[in-house]
Amino acid sequence: MLKELIKIKEGIIDILWPKMCLGCGKEGRYICKDCEIFLSEAEISERPVMSVWQYEGLMAKLISKIKGDGCYDIINELIDKAFEKIELTLPADTYITYVPMCRKKEKRQGFNSAELIAKKVGEMTNRPVVSLLEKIKDNRPQAGLNPPERLENVKNVFRSKEDARFNNVLVVDDFRISGSTMEECFKVLKFNGIKNIRGFTLAGII
Repeated sequence: MLKELIKIKEGIIDILWPKMCLGCGKEGRYICKDCEIFLSEAEISERPVMSVWQYEGLMAKLISKIKGDGCYDIINELIDKAFEKIELTLPADTYITYVPMCRKKEKRQGFNSAELIAKKVGEMTNRPVVSLLEKIKDNRPQAGLNPPERLENVKNVFRSKEDARFNNVLVVDDFRISGSTMEECFKVLKFNGIKNIRGFTLAGII
């Protein structure tokens, strides 16, 4: 019954505010088939953080639309496309968590895009999503800072919400600039006893 109500609500929203491709303006989806070619795939590397696309052009525009305009249903489209391109192999005992926001900022925005991405990844991989971290300091945005400033900017801004009970954790964020935020999250989780930690972002600067 709940799923049917959600579908009805989504149908009404689509009628009142139809989805438009952010690449060409075609109605129906946020990324039409013709514009998918403008999403540059990230190079697969041995880094502990996997990014699906490069953070540039149309992808940067999509993420900005999610975070700035609250169009979080774009996430479903992107995750569906991501899992058509990559194979995210996770141990059976993996728990998924996400990079948190300051409570005031999250309340003002109404959602945390990293959390929504984590929940969709959890749904696709059949892995539980848990909140393991909290942000205790409202730092500056990482964009526009140089690498040393980014490292300093995220230092001691997160803390663990509970002692480690998990062997494997996947940390999810929306996009990665230098990896400083993810590295700080890894550090906090490792300090609390979690040894096997990986990261996942929709996009990253390569």
